[in-house]
Order: sequence, then structure tokens, then C-alpha cells
Amino acid sequence: MKIADITSFITCPRLAYFRIHFGEDRANEYHAAREIFLSLRKGLGYEWAYERFRSLYPDSDDIFKEAASKFRYSEELERIEPLEWEVFFESEKLGLKGVVDEITKSGEFMVVMLRKARDTFSFKERMRMAAISLISEIESGHAYYAFDGVLKKYTAARRDRYNVLRILEKLRRIEKGFMPERREGERCKSCEYRESCEARPSTFLSRFF
Repeated sequence: MKIADITSFITCPRLAYFRIHFGEDRANEYHAAREIFLSLRKGLGYEWAYERFRSLYPDSDDIFKEAASKFRYSEELERIEPLEWEVFFESEKLGLKGVVDEITKSGEFMVVMLRKARDTFSFKERMRMAAISLISEIESGHAYYAFDGVLKKYTAARRDRYNVLRILEKLRRIEKGFMPERREGERCKSCEYRESCEARPSTFLSRFF
């Protein structure tokens, strides 16, 4: 199971189902913003970010250009010294793995997000960072909102860890083939799995997920 499966589940349980069973290769602005962040933090500039992005996602130049036009690099980042980038962690006990964008010299993690929607972290943001904390055993970190230039501190809470574990239990059922109930929402209009989802109606059992 990947940390991305947790955030997919929070967006929509069926989205998690389709991504777990069929994968996802489509580029989006988050992928581009992450490459820009990593390249700038390493002192390599936008051109290297573009080359990396293009090698990973060919024929997605427009997505990179759009993300680059929105990207904001805050001077606040300069007070945090990086140690390593793109660090892989895995917990065999939890069956969970993921790549952390940056580990700092102060022993914290940093992850890239796009927009800061509110003063406090959203549930999805907390779950992502709590999952990182669980597999890395790092208690605190930072979220960098790339399109706003905002840096925000996070410290893992017991309640967040508990909620991550509950989601992992549901994801394991999905991994074994359980199809969650269909939920109609705004995101459905742009979902790449819309046709497949509509072709699979909800069942009586899916209501008790």
C-alpha cells in the first residue's frame, strides 16, 4: 500500500479502488510542482526540473508550464537546511510505503502541496503527513504549499495516527477486491475512471464499508 492510496481514498474510496487495481500514469500539476520544488532546493533550477518532468511524463509540456507559472518559492525555505531528497520509507508491519520529498538536517520531513485552502490542515493533509510520520518514525515536519509560497509546521497527533490505521484497514479490503459504494461528487466530472465507475453500480454490502 502507498501513502498516495490513503489520499486517494479520502478523495473517493472508489478512486482508491481503481488506482490500486489499474494504476495511474497521468501527469498533473502536482507532479510538475514537486519536480520544480526538488530542483530548486537542490540548486539545479527550472530547466532541470523540466527535463526530469519531461522524462517521466512525455507530451505533458503544457502541464509543466502551467505549474511553473503558479509556483512560488518562499524565502522561508532558506532557513531550513535540507539533508536528503526523495527518501523511500517502508513499514512491513503496516504494509505501507512512500517517498518523502525532503528530510531536513533538523530531523524533520517536508512535503509539497499545492494550495493552502484554510488556516488549519485539512483531514487529507493530516492523514498524508501522519502516514509519513508512521513509516519514517519522524514526529514532525513541514508542508510547503507551492502555489502560495506558504510553509506550515506539522506535529503528529495520536488521533491522526489512529485515523490512518482505520483507513489502512479499509484499503486492505479494497486491495482484496471489495468495491466501495459509489459517491457522486464534483470530482466525478473530471475523473479518468468515470465510465468504469458508472458501469459498476453500488451493492447492498458496499453500504457497510
